[in-house]
Amino acid sequence: MNKLSKEKRDKLILVCIAIVAVLGGLYTFVLGAQKEELATLQTQITGAKSKVDKAEVLVRSSATIETRLAENKKLIEFRQEKMAPPGQYYYWFLKLIDQFRKEEKLDTGFIVDITPQPEFVEGGLLPRFPYKAASFGLRLNGHFHEVGKFVAALENAFPYFRVQNIRISPQGIGAAPVAPTKQQPFANLDNAGGKLTVELRIVTLVKPGTT
Repeated sequence: MNKLSKEKRDKLILVCIAIVAVLGGLYTFVLGAQKEELATLQTQITGAKSKVDKAEVLVRSSATIETRLAENKKLIEFRQEKMAPPGQYYYWFLKLIDQFRKEEKLDTGFIVDITPQPEFVEGGLLPRFPYKAASFGLRLNGHFHEVGKFVAALENAFPYFRVQNIRISPQGIGAAPVAPTKQQPFANLDNAGGKLTVELRIVTLVKPGTT
């Protein structure tokens, strides 16, 4: 085989370089783009498969979800029955408080006065909270241990009640109201067996649409 001349050899080298450059460009811009597209498609397929799997789980558990929803609805309805009913707030609260007084074995003079009409306020618990609240004024007359036990038992027995704005003074004395502590709400007012006059407000949730 004859040796190539220098000119032909240089041309051949240039042709080879051009071919390599073209192949490199094809690999970079065509095959690379296709690889990226395939990777994107694979990610989309994986995401779609995950959504399908979750949907299948939801479909299989739809009966359980419906059962839980029904149970929660019944529970809400049951709890709403214990809330203040429409139109008879005073009678409802008076009956409830007096019955609770009897259960606590306190005499009839323990509850001195109840405001005839409640004040309606926002529940203020969560955004778009569907319940409003009614605030009742209550005046009690009893020994410090009786009042303390009554207030604590009331909040424990009725989880929708909040006792607020407690004002305490010895009975028959125009003393300034005393702010109780949470740990010892009435111990600092023990006046050798004397009775206390206690004014407070009880806030309770009201059924939606009743105000």
